[in-house]
Amino acid sequence: MSLQFIVVDDDISVRKIIQNIVEQAELGKVVADCDNGLTAEKTILELKPDIVLVDLLMPGQDGVTLIKKLHDKTSASFIMISESNNQKMITQAYENGIEFFIHKPVNVIEIVAVVNRVQESRRLKQIISMISQTTAQYSGQSVPSGQGFEISKKPKIYKAFSDMGIIGESGAKNIYQMAQIIDKLVHSPEENYQLHEVYQQLSSVINIDVKTIEQRVRRSITKALQNLANLGVDDYHNEKFQLYSTALFDFKEVRQEMNFIHGKSQYHGKINVKKFIEGLLFLAEE
Repeated sequence: MSLQFIVVDDDISVRKIIQNIVEQAELGKVVADCDNGLTAEKTILELKPDIVLVDLLMPGQDGVTLIKKLHDKTSASFIMISESNNQKMITQAYENGIEFFIHKPVNVIEIVAVVNRVQESRRLKQIISMISQTTAQYSGQSVPSGQGFEISKKPKIYKAFSDMGIIGESGAKNIYQMAQIIDKLVHSPEENYQLHEVYQQLSSVINIDVKTIEQRVRRSITKALQNLANLGVDDYHNEKFQLYSTALFDFKEVRQEMNFIHGKSQYHGKINVKKFIEGLLFLAEE
């Protein structure tokens, strides 16, 4: 199904440029464009687009306020576009739910790359949601437990480790072992699982205490985040950066780590172990 877009910008030339890029690159269809945040709010709720490209600074209602008001009312993904370099405002935009920030003037390569990453992120969320819904439907029935995991998924998971520079980390092996456990859980009658239960289960199998496993895992994922952020600083359009920064991490945390590297923030980006491992499993399914 073709993606539906809404473009929100007070500059008509920018709206037309983005529409041309979206449609000529066959990314989807622009179903509406708006020149202010107030009109956009009503249009987005009415048309329910997949992706909204929205300007940061607009008359009537700015882009951050628009996204903040719509965050819990729509499943749309928001991409912010602006010529502003105000780091505080950009950070605020990420905190309120944007997927990516694109600096003006917009260009074909960046629009296409970002939209593709957002689409991939949306697919990941849909897959994880479908897994949760599917496991919730089973009530004691036997479900296949991921036969052939070693053959089908191990090479892809370890390739991801290699791409992110953590294949030699002691925690990488523990992450892989946790992925095996979680893969079985999401194909079992269990409706949900808690991360501490996975740590405990792994601890009982490999005879290493939970705290040590958790420290190893978090250290390895943190290193992966740092390596990706450095990759993004050097080359924002790098394929590995574009893939893993959205599939395995909350992108605003990757941006935060990039800001730390640039010296623009004193805080590192944060990691989410569950998202990281579920993201690995998703990538391994493809």
